[in-house]
Amino acid sequence: MLLIIFYKSNHLLFYIKLALCINNEEMKFQAKIKYFDENNLGHGPYIEIPEAIYQELLKITTDKRVKCTLNNTITVSRAMAPKGIFHYLLLNKEILKESNINVGENIVVELQPDESKYGMPISEEMEEVLYNDPEGSIIFHKLTPGAQRTLIHVINRFKSSNLKIERSFVILEHLKKTKGKIDFELLKEDFKNQRNNMKF
Repeated sequence: MLLIIFYKSNHLLFYIKLALCINNEEMKFQAKIKYFDENNLGHGPYIEIPEAIYQELLKITTDKRVKCTLNNTITVSRAMAPKGIFHYLLLNKEILKESNINVGENIVVELQPDESKYGMPISEEMEEVLYNDPEGSIIFHKLTPGAQRTLIHVINRFKSSNLKIERSFVILEHLKKTKGKIDFELLKEDFKNQRNNMKF
């Protein structure tokens, strides 16, 4: 914690300004992996964020996006979300499996502001497709940050580098065709047609 003291001449008055210097240790806490039932919006495993940590992160994050490290093993990008009187980070079964964590376990959580361009990692393949398609890139970057992240997540789910490139190309062509409007049913058809065309 940084303490700055200002003196006012001829008066023994002190004006004190406290500037919080948040370090990694202050952003670490223990939490229990809980689970929202299927009938809840955003159901699945989640972590409750201590209110003091949430309030500090709120001052220094963009769109409430944070990088969340679980048990010092895996780091994922997540958004802090409200639920009643508390805030939480929604996880998924894949994250728990990769970090060897189960619902009900107590774990060590470390949070940091997500300062990446999109609020989550983007694959090199998608970046390359965006770079080589200026028209598609302009339309993509006119989407809301949330819509951009949704499409980035679609690409990140593929393990094959070739598939990431092909699907990124399809997404940009889709955005051009729809003038920047995402139609997920139509996008599924575009993916399917692209796969069929690759067979010939």
